[in-house]
Parts: sequence; C-alpha cells; structure tokens
Amino acid sequence: MEDNREQNEMEMDESMHGVPRKEVPEVAKDEPDDKPAARTIQWTIVIAVIILAIVYFVFFY
Repeated sequence: MEDNREQNEMEMDESMHGVPRKEVPEVAKDEPDDKPAARTIQWTIVIAVIILAIVYFVFFY
C-alpha cells in the first residue's frame, strides 16, 4: 500500500515526458524563435493602438 502511494506521488510530480514539473526543459530555455515573436507582439500592439486612435478621432472628434 505504501509503495503504491509513493508511485502515485512520483507520477504526479513528473510531466508526460519524465521531466519534473518544477524544472523548465532546456529546449524551452534556448528557443530561437522567442525574440522575433516578442518583437512582433510589440509591433502588433503599436499598430492596434494607432488604429484605435484613428477610429476614435474619426467617430468621436
């Protein structure tokens, strides 16, 4: 009974691929596509704010 409980606790602490959930996988740390994606998000936000400002000034000013 005790061994079964330990096995269940160990399974809950590990993800699907056997990596403990508290650690970030190395692949995620060194992801090369993160920096371009971050720049794209910033440009998207800037463009959205500009479009919203244009809509505001056209309809409410």
